[in-house]
Amino acid sequence: MSHHDIEGQRVLKHPLVSRVFHWGLILGFLPAAITGFFIWLKPFSDDLQNLVMQIHIVGASILTLSCIFYTIFALDRIVAFTRRIFSYDERDVAWMKVCGGYPQKMLLGKTIPVPPMGKMNSGQKQMGIMMLIGGILLIVTGWGLYAFLPVAPKIAMYWFDMVHLVVGIILGLSVFAHIFLGIYNWGEFLCMFGDGTQTLSEAKHHNPVWVENEIELVKKDGSVAVNGQQHAG
Repeated sequence: MSHHDIEGQRVLKHPLVSRVFHWGLILGFLPAAITGFFIWLKPFSDDLQNLVMQIHIVGASILTLSCIFYTIFALDRIVAFTRRIFSYDERDVAWMKVCGGYPQKMLLGKTIPVPPMGKMNSGQKQMGIMMLIGGILLIVTGWGLYAFLPVAPKIAMYWFDMVHLVVGIILGLSVFAHIFLGIYNWGEFLCMFGDGTQTLSEAKHHNPVWVENEIELVKKDGSVAVNGQQHAG
């Protein structure tokens, strides 16, 4: 196989179950986050605020069901994801010192050397930690408020409400930034919301450590040729 043939191959980065889960996050978290800000700020009339609340509950339901189904059908990927986001070394420290080179490139038009990353870069790891912990807190406190507000002790509901509000604001703003960077890295965006694959050359550019150790090459006939050890997540 020639060098050109190898570079033209595609690698499987996000399997179907992960892509479906991300669609669930988009369809569930985004409506819940946007309406959550409106519930907090209360800019509308009572009738419209009630409609906003209903949309918030529907979005929260989609988000919750997506998380439940992903846990049932892809527990191995959750375990691998958790392992990835809490694994840090000196490359992550160096990456965070330059913020992955994004400010320099986006604001100054300069491309600077960036430490090689695995399947997730250091910023994505931090976002993953926020989504994992923050998502659990939002789901637990949100449904707690929905189900027990009239009967639970007021002090408990007060803290549920405060945690839900603070975590929701932080996570909501972070997700919007995450979406912006995802669209900025258009190839990564298409990979997650397309067929889950990207070219080998693009994968080498963004995730050279992952390419070296874990990639799956997608053959022309649709089968997968393993290069290295492929891990879930």
